[in-house]
Amino acid sequence: MISIIIPVYNTEQYLHRCINSILDSSCGDFEIILVNDGSTDNSPAICEEYSRQDSRIKVIHQENRGVSSARNHGLDHCQGEWVVFVDSDDFISRDFLNLIAREAYQNQDLLLFDFAKFIAGHVSADYPVHTVSFSGDNMLRLIRRILMPRPLYADGSADFRSPCARAYKKSIIDRYSIRFSPGLIVGEDLLFNMEYQLRARSCVYTSVPVYFYDIHEGSATHGFRSGLLKNHARLQRQLKKLLEQCRMFPVLENEYYSYCLENLTYVLIWEVFNPSSPWPYRTKCRMCARMRKNPIYTKALKYNWKNGILPRKILVFFFRLSCWPITDLICRASYMHLKGNDF
Repeated sequence: MISIIIPVYNTEQYLHRCINSILDSSCGDFEIILVNDGSTDNSPAICEEYSRQDSRIKVIHQENRGVSSARNHGLDHCQGEWVVFVDSDDFISRDFLNLIAREAYQNQDLLLFDFAKFIAGHVSADYPVHTVSFSGDNMLRLIRRILMPRPLYADGSADFRSPCARAYKKSIIDRYSIRFSPGLIVGEDLLFNMEYQLRARSCVYTSVPVYFYDIHEGSATHGFRSGLLKNHARLQRQLKKLLEQCRMFPVLENEYYSYCLENLTYVLIWEVFNPSSPWPYRTKCRMCARMRKNPIYTKALKYNWKNGILPRKILVFFFRLSCWPITDLICRASYMHLKGNDF
C-alpha cells in the first residue's frame, strides 16, 4: 500500500484538484492522510467530506504548527509500505502511484521522478524517458546533488531537495526515526532528504513528470522573510552534525561548504538587504558582521572560488572584505533580477 500525506493549510481553492488527482489514479491501493494544519478557511470541511465518501481517506486536525509538524503527524499515522508527500495546492499524474507499485521497484529504497509546471490547463508534454538505477557507492551521486543540485540528464526536472515527486520506504523512515525538523522554516526538506538518502542503499530515477505545480497568489515565494539568518545558521549546524554522525563529512566537505555559501547569499538577498526589509542600514551591517564571524561561514569563504556561478563568487568576495555598500548593491541587483525571473 502507498500512503499519501497531504498537509493542508487554507487551500480550499486547490484542495479538490489535489485529492481528485489521487482518487483518479490507475492504482487503487493507497491511503490518503489529510493533515489539517489549523486552516481558517473551508479546507477542514472539504477534508471531512472526502473522508466520509471514501474509507481510504483519513483526516487529522492539529493547531497551526507548520508543514514539518503536519508531515510528521502524517508519518506517525500512515500504514503503507511506501510514503509519498503531496502539497495540497499541487496534484499528481494518473500513473504516478502505478509507477511506484511496479513489482520491479519493490526492492528499491527510493523512487525518484520528475516535476512539471502546470500552465493554463496544460499538464502533459512529450519527454524523453530515462531510467537509471543507483546502489552502493553510486548513491553518492544523488547525495551530492542535494547540496549542489544539477540534473541527471539535460532535460530532467527532478528536484533533489523536495520531498515531492518521490516515494520513500516507510520501513527506513521508521528504522532511523527520520522526521522533518519543526524548528526550521526553510531547509527542512533538504535535511530530511539528506538523512534518508544517507540511509538508503538503492534508488531508481525515472524521468517521467508525475507531479504538477503552478505559481499562484498565496504560493510560497521568495519575498522578504524575517528569521532566515537564524534559521540557516541552525540548518547548517544540524546538517554538519548529521554528516559527521554518518561519517560522510570528509567526503562531502566541498559540497557542504558550497551549500553554506548558497545559504549565505540567500540570507543576504532575501532578508538582510531585501528592498522590503524594515531594518535601518546600520542594523543590516551589524547582521552582516555577525554572519562574517560565524565559524561555519568563515570556513566556507575559503571555498568561494571553487564552486558556484560567477555572480555568487563576486557577492561573496565583497562580503568577505566586509564591504557592505557594494554587498548591498549587488544584493539589490540580484533581487530585481531574480524577481523578474519569478524566483
